[in-house]
Amino acid sequence: MTEHKTTKPKAALLATPKIELFAGIIASLIIAMFPYVYFANRNLELLSASDLWISAGMVIAHWLMLFLINLAILRSFEKASFATIVAALPLSLFHIGLNAVQKIMPNVHYWHGIVLFITVYIILLLVIHWYLSPNLVRKLNLIIGGIFLILILVNIMPSVLHHFRTEKADITVGGDVFEKVENTAISREHYPNMYLFIMDEFSGQEGLERYTGYDNQKFYDDLEALSFNVSKSSRSYTLLSRVEITNLLNLSFLADFFSEQERAEALKSPYLFTTLKAMGYDFNLINDQKYISIPDSFLKYQFVPQGLFQREENLAKILIEKSVYFPIRIQPKLDRIDIIKAMFDYGKKSSEIQETKLFTLGYFMFPHHPWVVNEHGAPLPESEIKNWKNADTYLGQLKFANKLVLDMVNEIIENDPQAIIILVGDHGYRQAFHLEKLYGIKMEDPELEYFFMRNILSAVYFGGEKLDIEGYSTINVLRTIMDELFGLGLGLIEEAN
Repeated sequence: MTEHKTTKPKAALLATPKIELFAGIIASLIIAMFPYVYFANRNLELLSASDLWISAGMVIAHWLMLFLINLAILRSFEKASFATIVAALPLSLFHIGLNAVQKIMPNVHYWHGIVLFITVYIILLLVIHWYLSPNLVRKLNLIIGGIFLILILVNIMPSVLHHFRTEKADITVGGDVFEKVENTAISREHYPNMYLFIMDEFSGQEGLERYTGYDNQKFYDDLEALSFNVSKSSRSYTLLSRVEITNLLNLSFLADFFSEQERAEALKSPYLFTTLKAMGYDFNLINDQKYISIPDSFLKYQFVPQGLFQREENLAKILIEKSVYFPIRIQPKLDRIDIIKAMFDYGKKSSEIQETKLFTLGYFMFPHHPWVVNEHGAPLPESEIKNWKNADTYLGQLKFANKLVLDMVNEIIENDPQAIIILVGDHGYRQAFHLEKLYGIKMEDPELEYFFMRNILSAVYFGGEKLDIEGYSTINVLRTIMDELFGLGLGLIEEAN
């Protein structure tokens, strides 16, 4: 009896290696993308869509360059993929590894690490080229790629599940809180100019005392001498600037449940702006880092002192900081204080633009780091720019901020005594959060620390009149002011506690 052997079609035999070869290339990309996914997931609420796209492009460009170099050396797609897999993580996490080695051997420097990596990598390339068969390399690519694909899914799954489980709020500003306001409120010929100054990372009294031991009472006394109403127990709803500012400009904490895209949408027509526009107000924006994404169509005046510096919420900076490329990262310039001063000067001049019906929104990424000055305005050494371990770096810059704020509001009141001036922090000093995030120093009681880190500056000049704001969030401060001025009947929402 004749035996018949079952054989695969020739086309299938040719296709299988091609599929495995392509899968190996994708596997090398997966490994290269793993640090991106890990750090993006840890900082997701701090990141914008542009941060994610730009950083992804940067990582893909790094992977492609590495792959092409390996392909030119090894002349094999399978082996080039494996060599890229071997190199991707050490290069992406180079600075983390170097820091770990320096704790044991302080005299090891960057170039020692580079020489060691290149030496080891050349040896590995020789091993891959001479001793590993294409078939074995293909299998290793698939196995390692599969492992890291699972790790990526494990990292992103909680965020995905949270996204689908969280009840989505309606973006449209309508309904119980966001009703369309027609110009039918209290009849008034001359509505006062309004100034809302958001000071990033400006801690309230309770937070300052906890993390720096400093009593800022003199600053509050000076504000009260200018007829400001102050609150020392006010709190933000979140530690995240993007979320808090979106909430603030919509007079609601609905943005706590929004995705980044939804928050951007909510800022296209924020309730505070549409309401004031209906009242006949013009708008003036001081926009540090172009951080506020209010459409230009709202604005009559705008001051943008600087387009960009590397802030902590920038994923590209995080990835560069962890990688072999960290020496070339862009450092904030020590002339940053000149930009800060220019913004405060413009804030003063804003009181001379119009006699009535001008709403000035000023966003200052200050006393937020980079910490560049001490309390006297003298430059700090570059090593202090992001030194979260030394609370004095923050405290010195905050004390200098006190002086700039008092100087600005004093001139505004002199020029515009009927004005309404709202001074707020978007959140307080987040030392405990960053010590855990950057150095692994765990918070014993995170809920308690978040309570203190959300304590903010809150003070209102209401044309020299009394206004009770003690314990109010900035949202409720603004709702109170809007009700007092325009009789809108907004009332208060639940306080942050």
